[in-house]
Amino acid sequence: MLPAPTSCCRAAPPPSRPSCLSPAAAAAARRRRMAAVRSAAASASRVSREEAVARMPPLAHREVMLAVAGEAEARLGARLLPSEVPADVAWFGNAAGDAVGSVDVRRGAPGSSIAFMLEAWFHRELPGGGGGAIDITALIVNLNGATDAPHLVMEFIQGGPASLIVLLDLLPRVDLPLHPSYIHRYYAATGLDARARRRVAGLVPQSRPYVSPSLLVRSLWSPAAVVADVQCGEGPGGAAALDGIVRGELAATAMDVLGVWLEHCAGGGGGGEMEAAERERMVARDRKVAAAELEVNLAANLPRMFDAGVADRVVAEIRKAFMGS
Repeated sequence: MLPAPTSCCRAAPPPSRPSCLSPAAAAAARRRRMAAVRSAAASASRVSREEAVARMPPLAHREVMLAVAGEAEARLGARLLPSEVPADVAWFGNAAGDAVGSVDVRRGAPGSSIAFMLEAWFHRELPGGGGGAIDITALIVNLNGATDAPHLVMEFIQGGPASLIVLLDLLPRVDLPLHPSYIHRYYAATGLDARARRRVAGLVPQSRPYVSPSLLVRSLWSPAAVVADVQCGEGPGGAAALDGIVRGELAATAMDVLGVWLEHCAGGGGGGEMEAAERERMVARDRKVAAAELEVNLAANLPRMFDAGVADRVVAEIRKAFMGS
């Protein structure tokens, strides 16, 4: 639903299939989560990513993203400033207790090539009391004008116990047909394209290419993007099959993409080759893409998951990161 320019909250996947929980059990679970939200809101201290995720229903893709985000944070080290996100954005929820979320933003330190690192974790129960839910998790690291290297975008959207949409990409910051050397430098010479294709093949036959309903979003992905719709069937073994794929092939793929980005992009190489005018055009392009994605995806879709006041507060904090305010 987050842009970077790519967004976590594009069109939501189809509603989850009902779980085996009875309506009474589902209602009790909602009451427990509502109590947890009220307790968290009463606390003045910010929660960590681990604490936030622990308050949500356990999912394998959240565990994978925890590991990836922790590795990115450790490797970037002093290039990231401490988080200044308010406590009511680091953890938030609906008054009804049917949706909770956490957003964290760490800006880049002066002199580094990092603009910001953003994490988003969202859980929303679907209406009807059948136990269905949508869970969205994203990690985005944007770079600044010191380099032309791609941004890092990772996003998981789970609309059911056996279905998951995956986006892993190094988001290009130039128009690729006009810059063939950019394709070679960041996608071919790094080996990312070949490895990504092998990894996706490892998910077959459970996965197929995911096609975003947004033409704008599709136009932003790189030719090496891992964009997959993983469907493991409706039988009792579907959830277990998805869990195995996520903890195995998907976890390895996400770490592989992160490793390529850390080695070839995060250090800030490539920026010195740009003329001043070219750099200005690239930065302006970054801002236009971010602004479009914020309005088309976040501003339109977060209110569908959260109460209006909560959504406005969270979108405003994310907008500050993307627009550099």
